[in-house]
Amino acid sequence: MSAEPLTLLLNVLAIAVVCFVLHNIAVSAFVTLLSTRFLKLQVKSRKITLWFLATLPWFSAFSTAAYFVYAANGLSPFESASSMDHWHHIDSFSWLSWHGAVTTCALGFLAYVISSRLLKLLSHQHEIKSLMALSRKLDNNTFEIDSSDAAAFTAGFISPKCFVTKGMREQISETEYHIVMQHELAHANKRDPFKKWLFALLAAFFIPNIKQRLVLHMTLAMEQDADNAVVSNTTSSLDIAGTLVKVARLNATGSTLKNTDMVANFGADVLEQRVYFLLGQLSLKPVNHMLMMLLAIAAFFLCLTSVDSIHHFIETFTSH
Repeated sequence: MSAEPLTLLLNVLAIAVVCFVLHNIAVSAFVTLLSTRFLKLQVKSRKITLWFLATLPWFSAFSTAAYFVYAANGLSPFESASSMDHWHHIDSFSWLSWHGAVTTCALGFLAYVISSRLLKLLSHQHEIKSLMALSRKLDNNTFEIDSSDAAAFTAGFISPKCFVTKGMREQISETEYHIVMQHELAHANKRDPFKKWLFALLAAFFIPNIKQRLVLHMTLAMEQDADNAVVSNTTSSLDIAGTLVKVARLNATGSTLKNTDMVANFGADVLEQRVYFLLGQLSLKPVNHMLMMLLAIAAFFLCLTSVDSIHHFIETFTSH
């Protein structure tokens, strides 16, 4: 079977969207039912799990699309050309069919999400530049902002920088300041601002409630990972917990940045869990990486075997 490249691309895109929606629903159900159990996972395992869940719909969509392109060119050992033609009319495409409607909606939503996130990013970058004009350099990667607000955070995507306000430095001791800045440097070394932005972009394709849960869990994991880095530098976890509570109280008085969802900071994010973690009150377990790999493979084959039935179900009510 031979199809025009553009026709093939548009039909496969419609199939990919169906797979994406299926796995988006599956991940949403999983997060709704089991999100509290994420807190029992070790920090590194939790971050891997969250990235896995956020990218699973994309993996499923792209892998299924790749398979259909492969099969449409007669290269698949599993599908004949006539079978492929029967399945999805791969050699014809109409914008007035459900394929066209699905493709149009998907491309429109994709453009909306990406453009809105990019606009937020540009606004945030402009805000950081304005803060830089009010800052003085303390060392290679640390800047003090001339502000009475109490805040410390890490921002920047290409080259993350650590910021602390004059108001914060005046209200904490040297030991506490060292803890705060070690925490921020850990964020900078791991490029957490960029990772946080990218994860929020992936999470934006879920419904708002699921998006908030995913972002909250990732924020907690990143903060605990940075707390861990300070502990590994021989600072007492009890001192870190005490500093965390104090800084959270100071942060309640105001915010230096508007776009706080695109920075990593020492502030009040998920405070209770972080304190319990530092005090050793949480028993954390690793995730089974082999199980995750098997789930990804199962997701691909589940989508591959179910997309035909879904295709025919839709076409009982719509034009193709």
